[in-house]
Amino acid sequence: MTWNHLPTELHLAVARFLPPQDTRALSRTSRSSYNLLLPRIFSDVSISSRSALQSFVVHVPARYGALIRRLSVCTKPGERALVQEVDCTEHLVAILATCSHLRSLSLSLAASLNASAITPVFATLTAVQKFEIGCWGQEETAPVSERIAVSLAASLPSLTHLTLSRITRSALHVDNCFPPGVPLVLNDHDVPSHPILGEELCIPSLLKLPTLKSLDLRDVWIDCDENMCVQGKLAQLERVSISGSMYRDGEVESKACLAWLRACGPVLRSFKTGIPLGESQPSTRLGKDWMAMEDESISSPLPILTHFNVDAERVALDDLLPMLNVLTACEIKRITIVNAAMCAAQDAFTRECASDEFEDWQDAIEQFVTSNEWDSLKSIELNFGQGTQRVWSF
Repeated sequence: MTWNHLPTELHLAVARFLPPQDTRALSRTSRSSYNLLLPRIFSDVSISSRSALQSFVVHVPARYGALIRRLSVCTKPGERALVQEVDCTEHLVAILATCSHLRSLSLSLAASLNASAITPVFATLTAVQKFEIGCWGQEETAPVSERIAVSLAASLPSLTHLTLSRITRSALHVDNCFPPGVPLVLNDHDVPSHPILGEELCIPSLLKLPTLKSLDLRDVWIDCDENMCVQGKLAQLERVSISGSMYRDGEVESKACLAWLRACGPVLRSFKTGIPLGESQPSTRLGKDWMAMEDESISSPLPILTHFNVDAERVALDDLLPMLNVLTACEIKRITIVNAAMCAAQDAFTRECASDEFEDWQDAIEQFVTSNEWDSLKSIELNFGQGTQRVWSF
């Protein structure tokens, strides 16, 4: 029996095991194979550059947009591009307007977008649950404003998982006491008011999105949030990850991270951070603090956490025990400490360094286990890669 005589179910079963390039090759063998595999070919689309985005809009029939379930777009310029920063809003709008069944969207932007033009299209993406937006270029020269990122996220009616990567804060939402060298967006006042959030298009306002379950802030400056207090009904956030920023002020960033943890609400169960948390005094900074509490001496309690994840690439060993002391009230059940860079390394020198660091972290955890009185704690996992892993169970 030849391939063409096999039933359609077997064709699809075989295609499920093929990598994308082989699926495309198989689709070119006959018209029937092409029609059969077309939904699979376009279910996951990745566009790697500004020129590829333009080409997709010009050459791919608009009707194929209904087949796309996952879309990833990077607007980086070509190697020989004369102009590095080009507004790609028109091309993005053209594609997204056809993606009626899109579930996951990722944007890596080399230049900002026209919020007035693209926000209405986002409101039509009713099936999107996962959204990632980040800055491809340098924050100092081609930033992506928090106002645009927050407006787009708030426009997705079914959004549950959101990731912001290197999104730049807006001067409209930051007080006048920010340290020098921190990039801010100064020209985003034209981002229109949002039906849900109004003019409060800053990152803490994401806590008001009713469908949001998971929030990941990667390399986002949060020092300006140290006095944050979100008013009104909060999202039912279950997981939050805050990596920290290269522009950090250690003590202020620690306060801001704790402010985020308190503001996330009682539903939160998993928290990951690369920011050392320590005891600190209430801030006395003044300035434009649009979310300041009426009484800063009153703070929300820390949430009860099922899982606490420490990014050991960013958190120093000396900060571990003070961090755990601060989180005593969280009644944490499981602690995971991972150094992802060490886990991925294969060369002998790095693996030797990983082994040495693992021993030091292991000793610190042993000290904590011996002295702690956490009745809630069930396990601690330490992972620095192959051969440097351990789990403590209680």
